[in-house]
Amino acid sequence: MLFLSKHKYLSVMGNIILKRSYTVVLLLFTVLFLNSCDESKPTDAHKFNKDLGKFNRTISKVDKTMDLMDSMQMEIDKVEKELAEGKITPEYAHKRLNEINTTYGRQIAKNSNYHPAYGLPQWAKDLGLTEPQGMVLDKDFSQVTSEDNPVEGYNSVTLVYKGRYEKAMKQAEIIARKAHIPMTKEYKNARELEKKYGDVILKGAIYMNFELGAQDNPRYNIAITVDENGTLTISATDAQKMDELISGEANK
Repeated sequence: MLFLSKHKYLSVMGNIILKRSYTVVLLLFTVLFLNSCDESKPTDAHKFNKDLGKFNRTISKVDKTMDLMDSMQMEIDKVEKELAEGKITPEYAHKRLNEINTTYGRQIAKNSNYHPAYGLPQWAKDLGLTEPQGMVLDKDFSQVTSEDNPVEGYNSVTLVYKGRYEKAMKQAEIIARKAHIPMTKEYKNARELEKKYGDVILKGAIYMNFELGAQDNPRYNIAITVDENGTLTISATDAQKMDELISGEANK
């Protein structure tokens, strides 16, 4: 039986929370970015007032979302502090982090999702991506943008599916293999150690065709992830186009 130190456990749990929060952060970023584009070039007083009202409602929702994210982080920090001080067990900390993510994460997603997705767009299929079989799409967390929409300007999709853990792991493997997306080194090493020692070291999986901060990433950044509860997430973003749009907005 292999055991993780408290320090290593916190690191692993941080990676899990980061993975689960990826969709929420992407949802919030899209709201902020797209609505900043949406408010430009009023043609008359009526349109201006209409856009202003929409913008104010958006800001209100963004404020609420930020408050939720702050509350979520405070709860996570509290759990990690109690774990580090030995006041709670790793098992209980794990349970509490799951509860926090479920409670706050869904509220944030519902409040931020202006572009719900119901399946893979054609451009994502052209990249080799497919949808899982025998799993249920979670519409609260699933969203899409399109380069054909002048307000959005770039392609992105995030699809979140719920199901049994074993099913999610198998489907993620199939989807990643078809799209030629490799498993990350961290999880590949964990799988090798599990085969060697016969014990589960790190549940879930992450497949990615890019590395954070790397200069030679492909145009479309693709990630396929599974958490220990059986949530499978497929995300793809035209990172090159998104960077161009962000740079253009920053230089205005």
